[in-house]
Amino acid sequence: MVKVRCIYGFLLIVFMATSLFGLAGCAQLRDKFIRKPEEEIKNKTYYAVREYDVEPSLELYTKRYIFWKTWHKELLDVLPKGNRKKIVVAVEQELSNLMDLQNMLVEEKALSMQEDIDQLMSIEMEIKKSGVTRGNKVHIRRQLESIGKKVKKNFSYRKMGGYVRDDFRDK
Repeated sequence: MVKVRCIYGFLLIVFMATSLFGLAGCAQLRDKFIRKPEEEIKNKTYYAVREYDVEPSLELYTKRYIFWKTWHKELLDVLPKGNRKKIVVAVEQELSNLMDLQNMLVEEKALSMQEDIDQLMSIEMEIKKSGVTRGNKVHIRRQLESIGKKVKKNFSYRKMGGYVRDDFRDK
């Protein structure tokens, strides 16, 4: 009986000692359980080391067209999955590449592309403002497919060989 009490007493002392050491630690008790404020993330600034003198050419137009086509496909693939960040990045990149294509074309062809750019800008604003919901997902997808068909039909690099301008426009 005495041995059992000694064992229980010893276990109680060991339990209390481990609890005390576990709670003590290196920091004060209140600092362990209080959330720390999040640090602000600062945007990094990158500077161009040197200026590149690039002139529009069919090769550059072809590269931009392929970039546009890839981002257009990516946007259509990501749209049903509902990942907001990926959708926003894809629509921004698609719009950027389409505007680059427009800047490389002569005035007449650039004006005919403006309608598609305006439609894509309205889609971008809708996505950024309200996101992609069940209600507008089908509508946005149909608009994107329509833009894609028009651009592929009218502005492919095979058809635009003679319409690439000699220098970039200032925007």
